[in-house]
Formats: sequence, C-alpha cells, structure tokens
Amino acid sequence: MMSQVTLLLICMLFSKALSLSCFQCLPPGTCVQTTCLDQCLTTTASVYTNGTNVGDYSIKTCSLAGLCTSGSLNVGTLKLTSNAKCCSTDLCNSETLQALPAQASNGRMCYSCDGTSCSGTVSCEGVEDRCFTASVQQGNSSVSFKGCVSKNICVAAASTSILGFSLSNVQCCEGNLCNGAESFTLSFLLMIIPLLSSILFY
Repeated sequence: MMSQVTLLLICMLFSKALSLSCFQCLPPGTCVQTTCLDQCLTTTASVYTNGTNVGDYSIKTCSLAGLCTSGSLNVGTLKLTSNAKCCSTDLCNSETLQALPAQASNGRMCYSCDGTSCSGTVSCEGVEDRCFTASVQQGNSSVSFKGCVSKNICVAAASTSILGFSLSNVQCCEGNLCNGAESFTLSFLLMIIPLLSSILFY
C-alpha cells in the first residue's frame, strides 16, 4: 500500500511539473504556447556596438531558475544587457519588459580582447561588478574573450551551451584588471557575434 501511495504522489508531482504553459516568442516575433518544466521567462535583451544601441529584442520562453538573470556583459566594442523576469503560473510571461537603461561608468576596469591580443582595457558600466575570462568553442574553433560582467550573468554563462556554442573556462574575478592579459590567434569578432546571438536566444 505504501508503494502505491508513493507512486501516486510521484505521478501527481511529475504531471504538475509538465503542466506549466508559457508563451514562446522569439524574434522576429512569432508567438506560440508551449509546455515548460520549470519556469516561464520574459526578457528584453539589448545589443550595443561602440556605445550605440543597435537593437532591443523581446524574448519569451521557458527557463531554468539559474538562467533567469538581469545584468550586462561588456567586451568593449560590443555590449549585451538583459532585463529578465521569471514566473511559475500558466501564461504568466505575457508582459514585455523595458530594456535596461544605459548606465554610466562605475570606475572598474577589465582587460578586453581585439583582433590580435587581450591586452586592451574596457571601462565597466552600471552593475558590471566583475571582470571575466571565457572561451567560446564551436567545432574545432576556439577563442578567448574578456571584459566586464554582472555577477549573475557570469554564473548563468558558466552553465550555458546554446546553438552549438559552448562556453568553457568561464571565470569571474573582483578587482581592477584582475582578468589578466594574454594573446590569442583566432579572429575575436568572428566568434563574439555568434556568441552574443546564442546568449540572446537561449
């Protein structure tokens, strides 16, 4: 009798987890309803090139708790911000969030990468309270990149593998220029554009 009660409870809990309905809206804007296991997510992500906003993207989909993060990632010439909110009731991710506003420099400096080395620097802005170093892997190609990041974005990025891009060796540190300078040989810009796209559409 005890095993039957246990099995019934497991089935009830499992069916509840599978019954969360969420909106799924991905650019260019088609929306459908989908079934999620954990939470519904709504986020507005913004991409900046050389300080100019080149696009805001509203995304609604499923999310795991650890990936529901707001903040920013700044590698110098390119910056990504995300204003995110998660919820756990049916179709609760219907709202469209405002993009995070532009923020001023906070005084922190981190190393960044260009086409030939990672010895340049970038001024961190707003909530970017960490420096980071990471590698992007797609197939046999890999490149290191560095910059400023919010703590919660760095934690989420460490567990992300999206659209064939794997982030590895993600390390965050506190303190000016704590992420060290080093050289690399692959084209930074050829790798960072797909990386930002993969973060936007996780």
